[in-house]
Amino acid sequence: MKKICLRLIVFMVTFSSSAQFDPEAELVLESMSVKYKSKSAFMSTFQQNLINEISAINESISGTVYVKGDKYKLEIAGQIIINDGQDLWSYSEEIMEVTVSTYEKEEQEISLTNIWDLYKEGYKYGLNVPDDKGNWIIDLEPIERGVEAFYKVRMVISNEYDLRSFKIFEESGNQYNYTINKLIDRPDLTDDFFTFDLAQYPKVELIDFR
Repeated sequence: MKKICLRLIVFMVTFSSSAQFDPEAELVLESMSVKYKSKSAFMSTFQQNLINEISAINESISGTVYVKGDKYKLEIAGQIIINDGQDLWSYSEEIMEVTVSTYEKEEQEISLTNIWDLYKEGYKYGLNVPDDKGNWIIDLEPIERGVEAFYKVRMVISNEYDLRSFKIFEESGNQYNYTINKLIDRPDLTDDFFTFDLAQYPKVELIDFR
């Protein structure tokens, strides 16, 4: 899945490259993770905003993602992207084409399917000054700077441990902002929902990279 990677600038206390793992931030992150991991399946509507002040870019698109364990189905910008746990399918309605490749978990970018556990490996984190609504503001930075295309992820988490938004700061100057508009439990979602049925798209061109 491509970067599904939200906007909120507040007065903050930044932590330096030598920052420790903030125990208060860890408690909030852990509580958020437990809450979302307890859901058997869910759907979320969101808005993605790409900002680059230097290049005068400000673009927004909306999407919907369905998640069940490691499986997900993403609907965004005329595309359907499905991870069935084994293969990754990407369908474009505009060009009537679907590509399929073997799912490589380690190559996936930050998204609404893994953001909940991002802090657990490879990141340091710190708690900033809350925003004017009392939400927690937590910054995560890769321990090894330069390995990733981004240098910071900022998360906005409510007092009920709901993730309101997250923003990814890239070295290039791009900022990918994701605002979660709605998140609904969907225990009714079956494994069949997370499959791409070629029979339903008889005119689609299949490009198989497996």
